[in-house]
Amino acid sequence: MILKEFPSVSEITEVAVSAQAVETVVREKPQVVVIDLKLVDADTSALIRALRTAAPDLRILVLSGLNDETLTRGALVAGAEGVVFTIQPAAVLFAAIESLCGGVPRSMASGPAQSSAGLISYRPSARSNDLNRAGFIESLTSREREVLQSLAKGFTNVEIADRLCISETTVRHHFTAIFSKLHVSNRQQLLITAHRQGLVEFGTS
Repeated sequence: MILKEFPSVSEITEVAVSAQAVETVVREKPQVVVIDLKLVDADTSALIRALRTAAPDLRILVLSGLNDETLTRGALVAGAEGVVFTIQPAAVLFAAIESLCGGVPRSMASGPAQSSAGLISYRPSARSNDLNRAGFIESLTSREREVLQSLAKGFTNVEIADRLCISETTVRHHFTAIFSKLHVSNRQQLLITAHRQGLVEFGTS
């Protein structure tokens, strides 16, 4: 239902039974697969490895809860390329998909909303996101990394300021610097880039 509002999606196929996911990927050849971290009928990491073997160029995005740190890390090790927390707004999911593929106006069809995985296809976009610019990780200061970690844990600017014993204005200045160094324009893109590059930890502690 959320993806129906995403203008860059050209097609959605929903898979209600995890055992059918690999067969569906081979047949439909999607660019992105969105997988719920807590599948009721399969081991998520094993499914990701099977999908990666069947379609090496497939981009895999995982939906995770904040308290699913072990499962999330396992999914990333298995081959998932991105993580979106289920408590985050739809804009974060859209930014994650765009960061993997980009997109253009959609034409889509969808099935039952309770499916365990969504297969997403795009028509190519002229816009691309270079998330691997050399040296950008090393350019972050220790304080900027702390601010980034706090954002990933869901803290607001005021909460980050209180947590790090700095002013809210200073927090905003840190975000401006981080955006510039990581070549992103908003916090959603920042979270996606940080997750993909291993700059942030999962969980709330």
